[in-house]
Amino acid sequence: MGLVDLPKLNDIDEAHGNALHPSMLVIGTPVYRTKGKMASKVPFSNLTDHGIDRRQCQRVVPMKVLVLGMHRTGTSTMKAALEGLGYGPCHHMSDCIRNPLQCDMWTEALNAKFLNKGRKYIRDDWDRLLGHCQSVADVPSAAFIPELHAAYPDAKVVIVQRDPNSWYTSCRGTVMQLSFNKQMKLLSFLDRFRAARLMPMLDLIFISLFGVLDTNREAEMREAWLDGYSRAYEEARSIVPEELRLEYKLSQGWEPLCKFLGTEVPEKPLPHVNDSADFTAGIPLLLKSMWISAAKANLPYLVGVLAVTGAVVWYR
Repeated sequence: MGLVDLPKLNDIDEAHGNALHPSMLVIGTPVYRTKGKMASKVPFSNLTDHGIDRRQCQRVVPMKVLVLGMHRTGTSTMKAALEGLGYGPCHHMSDCIRNPLQCDMWTEALNAKFLNKGRKYIRDDWDRLLGHCQSVADVPSAAFIPELHAAYPDAKVVIVQRDPNSWYTSCRGTVMQLSFNKQMKLLSFLDRFRAARLMPMLDLIFISLFGVLDTNREAEMREAWLDGYSRAYEEARSIVPEELRLEYKLSQGWEPLCKFLGTEVPEKPLPHVNDSADFTAGIPLLLKSMWISAAKANLPYLVGVLAVTGAVVWYR
């Protein structure tokens, strides 16, 4: 993926909000921003909004491309490709992991749409949440196909196709493992900044889109997920005009994507990112970072309990 010049860096930086959330300081993730300045050339994948409360933000770049296929259909590859072509930042589930604060807004939008709890999101809300992005891919955005198309009717839409059975097999061995992971369940209580936001949001996405998330109902779950996959694609095709829509397979390479977007074809091959093996290998690293965050966040409470216990024993 090539490097691209970042337009209006100071505007983007100011729109990102004020100080970082203090909880991010214990996670140890590098922050790619400085006060009022950034490097003139950096990969957009490094332009993450760590610890920023996006409720305080606004749109600073136009939304140009909506990748409205399901997760595990090459969304990381599409993110890398779009950012390399200059359509970055591209919002992706990985951004929710990097900045868990935005999970609060996604959960709010999911509750409003699927559970009728709260106010449904309108253009102003999406501009706050996604105002720093020129494109989106992956869930949670894929759960809001009609809403995002209505908010950004001029944005071009890419529907990445994948064999449904292959897609389900990939989901079963990757994203579902996060929901079924016992450590993740425990971390949802202990890591209050990241896991406590991320995991309930992820489960809500899956239940809302597919209805079933239960290993004891494997056959039913498979059928429900495949049905949900088909519904999502049918919905996208029914509401997005053909002139704004590209039916795309990663195996086609750059040419149809670049022709659709009106950009030159890069010399380097289309990047292929985050296959099932990469995803699985990354789970222990994510767990480790969450355990470190949980340990540091809960250290004051643990010290207090030990101090009280020690005092009781001492004065007996």
